[in-house]
Amino acid sequence: MRLDLAKSSLSIFFSFVDRSTQLSQGGVQFAIGTSIRLAGLRNRWRDPLLGARPKGDILSCFTIFDFDTGAGMGDQEEARQSYGSDRAQLVYGQKPNGRLAHITEVQRGLACGCICPACRGQLVARTKADHHVPHFAHYRGEACGGGPETVLHLLAKEMFRASPKMLLPGRLSLDHRKRVVTKPSQEVQTEFLRLEYTDPKTIIPDLYVRALEYDLFVEVAVTHFSDEAKVRRLREHRTPAVEVDLSRLSYDLTREAIADAVLRTAPRWWLYHPGIDVAETNRREDEERWRAAQDERRVGAAAKHQKRVVELISAYWEASNALAEESSQISRLEELQATGFAEHVGIEVAGFACFAVPPEVWQAIILTEVFHDRCLGNGVCKAVPITQHLEKAGLIRQQFRRVYAGLADDAAMIEPDFAPPWKAVDAYLKHLARAGVLVQHDNGMVLARQFAEPWTTRTLAEKQRTAAMHAAMQAVEWILAELPAEERGNATSESWLDSVHTESGMKYRAALQSGIEAPKISAEINAAVAMLEKRGPLPYGTVGLPIEGAIQRRKVQMAKQAGELRKKHIQEAERLRHSRRERLCIDAEEQLSGSGLDAFLNTTRDELNRMTPLEAAEDSEPGLNRARDLLSVLVRQLAREGDAAAERQHYQDKIIAEAKRRLASEHSEAFLNARDDDLGRMTPLMFVKDDSTYRKALAKLSEWDREFGHLSR
Repeated sequence: MRLDLAKSSLSIFFSFVDRSTQLSQGGVQFAIGTSIRLAGLRNRWRDPLLGARPKGDILSCFTIFDFDTGAGMGDQEEARQSYGSDRAQLVYGQKPNGRLAHITEVQRGLACGCICPACRGQLVARTKADHHVPHFAHYRGEACGGGPETVLHLLAKEMFRASPKMLLPGRLSLDHRKRVVTKPSQEVQTEFLRLEYTDPKTIIPDLYVRALEYDLFVEVAVTHFSDEAKVRRLREHRTPAVEVDLSRLSYDLTREAIADAVLRTAPRWWLYHPGIDVAETNRREDEERWRAAQDERRVGAAAKHQKRVVELISAYWEASNALAEESSQISRLEELQATGFAEHVGIEVAGFACFAVPPEVWQAIILTEVFHDRCLGNGVCKAVPITQHLEKAGLIRQQFRRVYAGLADDAAMIEPDFAPPWKAVDAYLKHLARAGVLVQHDNGMVLARQFAEPWTTRTLAEKQRTAAMHAAMQAVEWILAELPAEERGNATSESWLDSVHTESGMKYRAALQSGIEAPKISAEINAAVAMLEKRGPLPYGTVGLPIEGAIQRRKVQMAKQAGELRKKHIQEAERLRHSRRERLCIDAEEQLSGSGLDAFLNTTRDELNRMTPLEAAEDSEPGLNRARDLLSVLVRQLAREGDAAAERQHYQDKIIAEAKRRLASEHSEAFLNARDDDLGRMTPLMFVKDDSTYRKALAKLSEWDREFGHLSR
């Protein structure tokens, strides 16, 4: 960070030199005016707690130069170049009585009556009426450049005449237990003593005050900060001193803003405080003691480490000799041989003696359990998880389970055949990868497809055969347990497995391993189980089991059950016939009555295959439904006929009443019973049945009325 800041500052420095050289025909001129405050930048690296700038600071090599950008430049432009803005450079002038007056407090021009605080030259006040940013300018000659800095110094010193409260920076200190702690910054009441104190040691602080019952020097830094020589003299004087950094303070601030910066907000640090020196001395002593203890621990750790290396190598040699005398028994060897993996176990790798079993044993477990059975689940098959699985299985010797990297590396330098267990597993995995057995997948290893698929197929077939054998054994044991003792005799499931299967000529043990015979035997055994559970048909054979008596008993039982079932069916059929007959009778009685009811129930119908509705209902449920349909048709027909008869009677009553009203009694009677060709050779009384026939009859009545009506009046 410091290097980057230094590079940035150098870049600003040289670019400014180039620009100043172009503006000034006489080259670079040294002046007090416009300046680059590298000193302020440099002093920002002070540690406020330690009160001293770090030694070897990369910025300490900078010489503090001030560059004037050339004569003839206006005050506004001068201010802009100095501060990068249109802010005025000098906004305070000094009255003859020594008081500092702000530009806003004086009259325009020479009437301001102010002089420059630095060079004592006469000033002229330029205000907004001059179309300038309000500021003071030197009346004759060039600006001396020291006025703004002198103003800040004077204003800062002026603040302390009133003995104000001041914020002291935090610092290192010792607590009651003599431990180094950070004492926070605090605001204290100051007592003004004097300005520009001078003593025989040539210390000239800006301010001399008293705070917290001890004397205190206060340095106000704008462009020139306390150097190492001054700090050394302060330490010799043994008077605490604080430096306040005003280098970043704008020159045109108000008195109140400057006072706030000086007393509270501006950066500040201790140039010297005896408490800091004491704390630093304690800290260095603590560090020296800590380093000594660390060195002692390192020496002890190195000796302990060397001893552990020797012990580890000795244990490894002993384990290697023990394995050489130990015989091995590989789990699932037949499975590995059948799938072509047997040649890939027993590979000697560095670190093999870390295991409690020979290489062929733990390598067979890696192939069968880890890669084929996927005992790690969906976890990544890498060296470390596999090693943890072997450790849980107790296959790694106790003294090699926790070997850190540094110990393993040093041991391997002495004994090249040594490697920690996880590296031995990793070496074996790399061997399998080179042989094409394993392939990379995600971040781990998996079996190559050409090895995995045949092994998986074989395993599934083996599981199916094992499951079939297990199921057959359980079923046979259950069948034998269900038989009476005299029928079972000495038969057991094992003796049954050793008996001969008549169809294949093989023993049942071998026949159950056959893909052809095993399904047949399983089906026959299941049939025997179903028979003994009183369900299913009789088995076709005995499957080599003493179940002949059980088959005969089941035949008798099934015949008896069949007779009882037939009887139940007959009873149920009779109940259903009676139920259907009753339901039809109930429906018919709700709709019909008298002779109509009897005629419907006992009349044969073509729609019912020449059966009566009662016979059809007794015959079947569909017959009942058809009889109900006929009942519905009959009921609707009778309803329509009843409606028609009522309508006919209504209109007959109307025509009778109308005839009696219009004609005499003998003529009305003759009209009602006289057949008429216009009425279909029917009498009016027989003809009327609805509104249309009634109107025709009325028309005919009108003719009679015209002909015979006057006789009745």
